[in-house]
Amino acid sequence: WLPNLARTLAIFSNMAIVLGIIGIGYWHFDNVQTGIGCAVMYLLLPYSAQMTGNLQHAMPAALLVLAMLAYRQPLLAGILLGAASGLVYYPLFLLPLWISFYWHRGLTGLLVGVCTSLLVMAGLLLLQGFENFFDHFREMFGLWVPRMERLEGIWGAGGIQPAFRLPVLVGFILLSLSFVFWPSLKNLGTLMCGTAAVMLAAQFWHGNGGGLFMAWFLPFVLLTIFRPNLDDRIATNMVKGGWLSLASK
Repeated sequence: WLPNLARTLAIFSNMAIVLGIIGIGYWHFDNVQTGIGCAVMYLLLPYSAQMTGNLQHAMPAALLVLAMLAYRQPLLAGILLGAASGLVYYPLFLLPLWISFYWHRGLTGLLVGVCTSLLVMAGLLLLQGFENFFDHFREMFGLWVPRMERLEGIWGAGGIQPAFRLPVLVGFILLSLSFVFWPSLKNLGTLMCGTAAVMLAAQFWHGNGGGLFMAWFLPFVLLTIFRPNLDDRIATNMVKGGWLSLASK
C-alpha cells in the first residue's frame, strides 16, 4: 500500500502546486489569467513531466505554494511552512524572511503554526521506535556536520571538490539572514522573490541531486516574473486581525 499512497500523494501535491499558482493569481494578483499562464508554463517544462511522481520534489513545493497562497492567515501559513520544513529542512532557511515580513502584524500566528507543525512531525518519528528517535530527529533537521562523502550531482565523483561546499553554505546562510534587514519594508512581492531566491540558492550546496529540485523554487520564479505591482500588499494592510495575527508591539 505504500507505493499506492506515494502515488496518490504525488498526484495531489502536483494538483496543489497548479491550483495554488492559479489561486495566487486570482486572489493576490487580481488577475486569474496571470495565474493560469504561470501554471501552464510550469506544466509545459520537461521537469514537470520527469519528476511528477517524486514526493521529495512535489510535496514540499506544494506546501510552500499553499503557504504563499495563505499568507493573509499567518497561522495557516505557518502550519504549511512548518510542514514543508519537517519534510525537508531547507525551508527552515526561509524563516528570517517570513518572520521579517510578519514582524509588525501576524508574527505570533506564524511562529505558533511553524512550531506546531514541527512538533507534530517530530512526534511522528516516535512511531519508528524511541531507540532511533534522535538519529531520525537529526536527519529531519539536518543537525550534522556537512558531509564530504557520498554526494551526488555537481558535488559527486568527478565534479566540484566537496570542500567548496563550505564557503557556498556560508554564503547561503548569510543570504538567508540578510532578508531580516533588507529590504526594511517587505511586501508580497518581496516575500515571493525572496522565497524563490533562498530555495534556488539551496540548490547550489544540496548534496543529493542539487539543482534538480526545481519545484521548490520554480513556481515562485514564474510568479515573480509576471507579478503586478504589490507595493501595498504588506502584512499591516493584508493580514487578518485576531490574537494569533498580532505581533508584540
